[in-house]
Amino acid sequence: MSSWADKTLPAAPEPPNDEEARILAQDGVRTHVDVVERCDAQLMQLLGCSPARVKRLRAAAARRLAPTSARALLATAERHVASGCGPLDRALGGGARRGSLTEFVGRAGAGKTQCCFALAAACAAAGHAVVYVDTESTFRGKRLWQIADARGAAGTATDLLRRVHVLRPGSAAELLAVLERGDVLQRAAESGARLCVLDSVAAIARGDFAGRGDLIDRQKWLARAAAALKRVAVEADVAVVVSNHVMADFKADGASAEDAVTPALGLTWHHAVTTRVLLDAAPPRAGVERRARTASVVKSPAVAPAPFAYAVGAAGVVGADEGDGGGS
Repeated sequence: MSSWADKTLPAAPEPPNDEEARILAQDGVRTHVDVVERCDAQLMQLLGCSPARVKRLRAAAARRLAPTSARALLATAERHVASGCGPLDRALGGGARRGSLTEFVGRAGAGKTQCCFALAAACAAAGHAVVYVDTESTFRGKRLWQIADARGAAGTATDLLRRVHVLRPGSAAELLAVLERGDVLQRAAESGARLCVLDSVAAIARGDFAGRGDLIDRQKWLARAAAALKRVAVEADVAVVVSNHVMADFKADGASAEDAVTPALGLTWHHAVTTRVLLDAAPPRAGVERRARTASVVKSPAVAPAPFAYAVGAAGVVGADEGDGGGS
């Protein structure tokens, strides 16, 4: 009988580095399943590596694919990044969940960017890093500090903003590049970020794929962008939060059909999003200063729809009875 010392210890899991991932992707090896399905000889030839390295790559892939207990999944699902807005956090079950995509969608002025700011301010004020991808040039460090300061954050604006890493891709191609190349993932991992914001996905998609003839290319781009964002969420263990626009809902009927809207970007994007929060700012009424704002979680694997009233003011997104509602 062989002794314990005679047995070969299992390979320590070690995922592909950036260069290995690039080489594998060129040959169609993009997922953990792809790694498992390729034979050792193919992987060694592709990467020019040793059998020991292939074993470590396989161990990393197998760990991702291995079954896990419901209790372990529950523990993962309970980790959130709170926004500091009580009604919103309660509706989300504690905040934006790490390891998944949360989307804020609504009309212009509904408060999508303010929700992103509120989450970023709360996360940074708690001492955690944030990666903020700004495609509309709407990021304002001063506003982020205003929200944190109004909530009684400790430290200075410099301390807080040092934890927020801003990227500004100027096109759909640039955004996809920083996502797929690993720039966002690397920044999130190196800084120990807990939140990654993309504000907004619709603006850059609509800007670069404007015509009906671009629809197929846009859907392909959205699928790739969604896959890359999910990779960031899972591998960097961050909450990924995106904002999205709305468009006219021509399928709606009834008395309110004329003003009906639906989230932009279609089914490809809809299925990619884990949690969707619909923000709806009612049109202003004569003699009424503050607009009535309501929101609801309309898609989630973890919580039931929970409508709530909110306002936007100096402290960001707050409960309707807590702020002045003066923002947009």
